[in-house]
Amino acid sequence: MNLTKREDVISREKFQEIINNLDVGYFKGVLNGKLLIHNTVINKILRIDPSVDLTGTHSSQFFSDPNVQKSYYDELTKNGFVKDFIVKIRNPEGELLYIQLNSHLIKEDDQNNIFIEGTATNVTEKYILEQSLKETEKKFNLIANNTNDLIAILNKNFEHVFINENAYYSVLGYRKEEILGKRPRDFAHPDDIKRISKSMKRGLLQGELSEEYRTKHKNGLYKWIEVKEKFIKENNEIAGAILISRDITERKNALQKIKESENKYRTLFESSTDGIYSTDMEGLFIEVNEAFIKMLGYSRDDLLKMRNHQLTPKKWHEIEDNMLFTHLSAGESKVYEKEYIHKNGNILPVSIRFWILPDNHADPYRIWAIVRDITGIKQIEQKLKEVNRMKSEFLRRASHELKTPLISIKGYTDLILTLYSEELIPDIISKLEEIDKGCERLQYIINNLLSTSKLESPDLKPKLEKEDLSFLINYCVDELHPLAVKREHSFNIEIHDSIITRFEKEEIYAVISNLLMNAIKYTSPRGWIDIKTEIKDDFIIVSIKDNGIGFTEEEKEKIFKQFGKIERYGQGLDLGIDGTGLGLYISKKIVESHGGKIWMESKGKNKGSIFYFSLPLIKD
Repeated sequence: MNLTKREDVISREKFQEIINNLDVGYFKGVLNGKLLIHNTVINKILRIDPSVDLTGTHSSQFFSDPNVQKSYYDELTKNGFVKDFIVKIRNPEGELLYIQLNSHLIKEDDQNNIFIEGTATNVTEKYILEQSLKETEKKFNLIANNTNDLIAILNKNFEHVFINENAYYSVLGYRKEEILGKRPRDFAHPDDIKRISKSMKRGLLQGELSEEYRTKHKNGLYKWIEVKEKFIKENNEIAGAILISRDITERKNALQKIKESENKYRTLFESSTDGIYSTDMEGLFIEVNEAFIKMLGYSRDDLLKMRNHQLTPKKWHEIEDNMLFTHLSAGESKVYEKEYIHKNGNILPVSIRFWILPDNHADPYRIWAIVRDITGIKQIEQKLKEVNRMKSEFLRRASHELKTPLISIKGYTDLILTLYSEELIPDIISKLEEIDKGCERLQYIINNLLSTSKLESPDLKPKLEKEDLSFLINYCVDELHPLAVKREHSFNIEIHDSIITRFEKEEIYAVISNLLMNAIKYTSPRGWIDIKTEIKDDFIIVSIKDNGIGFTEEEKEKIFKQFGKIERYGQGLDLGIDGTGLGLYISKKIVESHGGKIWMESKGKNKGSIFYFSLPLIKD
């Protein structure tokens, strides 16, 4: 080993010895999080054997929240340093720790590499205590305040002979000369003097006293103080006393607010029309309100001896257990539906949302839930389903009934026009052609109604076959090309040469044709239409973009709904093919039945629109 290398080794060893003697954790690493140097305090913080070398490990192994890790690096790279940054980490044993980081960026003179150097302090106990205080503040609107202690020495006449002036001035506004020679009771509230005298008598017998009373601030207002007084004896005689007093005004006010808050909470808890309860983590009921009691028919005493599972049908047990586990980190659930068992045995449908409260160690210990009886809603939903079924049945039957005479009318109209057109005057021929067009429009409407009725059947599934979606798109474009030419539109097609997946060709044909037809119809002459495909996350996304009429926010809300037709009167856009307001609704049902989605974007009226639909990419 040459001299330079040996000196480097000795220098590193001395540096390691220095940092190992620090009271805080020291670390140095590269910007990507890789650790280069650390002291043994880091091991101690992480509860890792001091002999273990952590060099080469990455900070991501310990950060429990990637978002916090990102915030740390963002602030570090933005400012060049971070100060008192609190992060939650998980050590190799799985224990959660809260660490305070102070670090900065450094750049080596002879290299372009940027390093992070800093210190780490375990503030877990302090952090958990702070979080506990915040939780108390949230529940009871109470801030636990530490106040400056007032220290005084009294003579045998109980007159002040010494005070810590700064504290007295800070708390009560008095200087030393305004206090010395006077007794504490000279500043006491008149209503408290009698009680103070009684306490003094007891204190003289016991050698000490503890009392709370009001004392006058220099501004004329009164503050509550907590007094602990120790009597000094000399030769078995009272020679004086030592007083340590603390301003508890805020605590007194806070306690009053807590009482008021508890009264408000209890009133809200008991008067709520929704059921409210709390359980431990095993599901044992701890608190239940009157609405929950009435909802289930049990007495309060009965419920407080029961567990949540005892009131829940078995089919929900595993679902709720999994949901509870899933939401442990979030601390709350979304609103979901389940069932309870009423005391009379009836099944009660409810909507419910729960919150998980942590204890002082950040471990979950209590569940609060709000429960709403949705029996009426479920009955209405059932009636709506029945009405919808009857509507679909009516549309199906009406459509079939209309189809029979329509076939006859159209058939005879076509026959007359074919056999007798040369013998008829032009006016009659024109009328017959109008009848024929009317039959076509009615046939179009009937077909849409039948499609709607068919697609609303929950048992109907598409017949999936291996097809080429790109071929089908090109086919639809070619079919509608004459209509686009008539409107002087241009097509821009950017699709894959071939996209093989499984779908029902006739149904997806209807979707593509409907979207293309709408783009052609509702784009002013000499417009453009872009058709693109994209494969993303095992889905094929087809987009059809135009520079047409666009949609307002209100129109966006209704276009995919049944009979959600947008009227375009007087805009010179329609080609004379009336819609039913069912085309996009049918397209939505078809796409969803294939496991895909359909949606649209538009920046507003006259700003064009983009319609998208997706289909699963099924390779086998």
